[in-house]
Amino acid sequence: MMILIPDRIVKPDIEREVFDPDAEIVAPCAKSAAEIQDDTWRRADGILAWHEIEYTAEVLHKLRPCGVIVRVGVGYDNIDLEAAKYYGITVCNVPDYGVTDVADHAMALLLALARGLFAYDVHTRAGGDSWQAAGPLRRIGGAGLSTLGIIGLGRIGTAVALRAKAFGLKPLCYDPYIPDGRARAIGVEQYQNLRDMLTQADAVTFHVPLTNETGNMADAEFFEAMRMGSLLVNTARGGVVSLDALANALASTRVLAAGLDVLPIGAMEHYLIRDWKKQLPWIRGRLIITPHCAFYNEDSYREMRLKAAQELRRVLDGQEPRNRIT
Repeated sequence: MMILIPDRIVKPDIEREVFDPDAEIVAPCAKSAAEIQDDTWRRADGILAWHEIEYTAEVLHKLRPCGVIVRVGVGYDNIDLEAAKYYGITVCNVPDYGVTDVADHAMALLLALARGLFAYDVHTRAGGDSWQAAGPLRRIGGAGLSTLGIIGLGRIGTAVALRAKAFGLKPLCYDPYIPDGRARAIGVEQYQNLRDMLTQADAVTFHVPLTNETGNMADAEFFEAMRMGSLLVNTARGGVVSLDALANALASTRVLAAGLDVLPIGAMEHYLIRDWKKQLPWIRGRLIITPHCAFYNEDSYREMRLKAAQELRRVLDGQEPRNRIT
């Protein structure tokens, strides 16, 4: 049996715990599919896929006899699912390894924005000592910051809702795919129309996959529906938020501040990101960006790799996958 881990991993020690001693585990730590020889692709019985490589129809065509790809993580937008179906390749993911970790990170970003922590940090680093340096802050749970709109009430969105309550925020949600009663069961007010929820939310957080439906969901119309002076957090996928629309919303203060753990492809060349890097006055202290790390701590990192390997082993042993996508 040959297990291929095309990207990210140099030392597959955690994965080796799962497979038999005679299993061959190949980990070339490639940055693109082209760096891996066709023969290596062809010999793979199963693949543990990270996010560096795009699994296009051309790449999937090379996979013989591979019957399963397990995405080491939650998102699977780098895999052509239609092509995978065509070639009979089962695609799975690991949806539950970092639920609390991402929820904690989303709340950390929200709290940092609400308390003006980064604005205070910039001010104090420059020698300032004014408690008004972050502007007119609003009490969390008070009249100006009382509601949190959660887009996607899945595992992570639910964990965020429970945390929001602890800080005195009223959680609202928009998720047309959850069954009736789920939001009510945990005390979340559900909206059937996204715009209606946005008009009632003082802050908004995303917890959705990147799909044709959610790509650029936060566009100009989205921000126009938000309350003036709202906060925005995205720990989901970068492509969910249009940077052009977000930049305009920040410039007009429709969005007072934003926290992003994910960015769309090519974002580092966008003027919003360039101005943030330079800490220009208009954006200084109003934008927090972290490097797609919301999931990360040593425990969650090990759990993610272990569960991905266990899912792959399960399918290769002829059992039903626990987290099938296709």
